Amino acid sequence: MDLALIPDHYLKAVLSIGIRKQDGTIGWFGTGFMIIKKVGEKQYRPFLVTNKHVLFGKQSVVIRLQKKDSDQLVTIDVPVAKNGEKLYSVHPDDKVDIAVMTLVGSYFDQNNLLLAAFEIDNAALDSSQYVNEGGSEGSGVYMLGFPMGLVEVDSNMPICRSGCVARITQSEIERTKNFLLDIQNFPGNSGSPVISKPELVSVGDTKALGKSVLIGIIHSYIPYRETLINSQTKETVEIRSENSGLASANPVEYIRETMDIEMQRVVTNISQT
Repeated sequence: MDLALIPDHYLKAVLSIGIRKQDGTIGWFGTGFMIIKKVGEKQYRPFLVTNKHVLFGKQSVVIRLQKKDSDQLVTIDVPVAKNGEKLYSVHPDDKVDIAVMTLVGSYFDQNNLLLAAFEIDNAALDSSQYVNEGGSEGSGVYMLGFPMGLVEVDSNMPICRSGCVARITQSEIERTKNFLLDIQNFPGNSGSPVISKPELVSVGDTKALGKSVLIGIIHSYIPYRETLINSQTKETVEIRSENSGLASANPVEYIRETMDIEMQRVVTNISQT
């Protein structure tokens, strides 16, 4: 019996994002993941999802994909800007750090590449759905990504970290929803998907979310800052910053909103050509 808590295709849907240096080597610095959306009876459109700040200012990035029939990895250069124009869409809210880029589905078939992805309509819950299904503060979550550039030469499998929901917030001023997670997030994890941990039991009349689904995307960690003050001058001499072990994640509804913007961008560009 397979007792895995994380579906295998979730792991394979997560990609390390890098940039090719002048000497030809690749510097891995971020994480992204694939999602697909059904657009016809048997048609699905693939997208790459990551943070705005991962793609900002880049002309192209590098991702690795796996062959369908083997463990062979293929390194691919992906243009993300052309003539000063972004080839992807971002969420319009400055508080939401999400970028979505359309991928060419036929490219995967033509090059015998594996297309593993989260199905955004059936394998994801927005924050309201998540709460209604039993998610709450204390619920377990997993983060899948490549912290601090930990990319294996012979494997494209991400590193899994576990934690829990520390707080589900909504700013009364910006009206922006956000997950605060108790999880160790480091540079390189930007753009990592957050998935729910299946729960078998619940307390009292509360629900137990018994499935693993996409609930958000990591965008930053919360630093702890300590100010050191000179005892004689009373002036600040140093500010030390450490990782508090808390991370922020944007919920799925913002991924869906950005994906809709990206689909409209593509349609507009096609109609203008």
